[in-house]
Amino acid sequence: MKQIPVKIVEYTISGETRKNVMIDLIDTYEISGNVENKIKKFKKKYFDLIKKSTKIMPKEKSKRKPSHFWQIGKLLYDFNKSIENEFEITNYQQAVIRDFPLYNRSVVGHVIQFGEFFSKKDIVDTISMSHYIELIWKSSLLEKMKKLEGEKKRLIKRSKEKTLPSHKEYREELNKLFESKSGGK
Repeated sequence: MKQIPVKIVEYTISGETRKNVMIDLIDTYEISGNVENKIKKFKKKYFDLIKKSTKIMPKEKSKRKPSHFWQIGKLLYDFNKSIENEFEITNYQQAVIRDFPLYNRSVVGHVIQFGEFFSKKDIVDTISMSHYIELIWKSSLLEKMKKLEGEKKRLIKRSKEKTLPSHKEYREELNKLFESKSGGK
């Protein structure tokens, strides 16, 4: 078996909510080594990740900054890389949405990309998360064009110079970069 399929579940017993990691009994026969130890290590890693992220992200939405989202994105990205060869979380999206203090479903993938494509030096809390999301949406393409690093620097510079446009205007600027690269419309 290439990866161990696991499911991260939440259930209630006697009014107390609990979370756990489950594996199908049939899958245990196909896994080499001590399955119980492997699952135990995975479980510890995942629940430690939740604890760390809960300490990072303020409960009050108005106090959340891009640096908080980046820290969680980096944790999630690093966690994914550390388990990708051994485990497959079959309900990953639902578990992350349930277990991490992010404000909506659509932001989960973007937060992970934030941790993948950005480093701590790229994060400035005076830049709105909306601006970063616009850049995250284009990050793969900008990376292929070898323009991502330059665009991050330009965004930071504009923030410092207080010349940052609205995130919708910024989206249009990014779209124009691709139009010019592809020869326009």
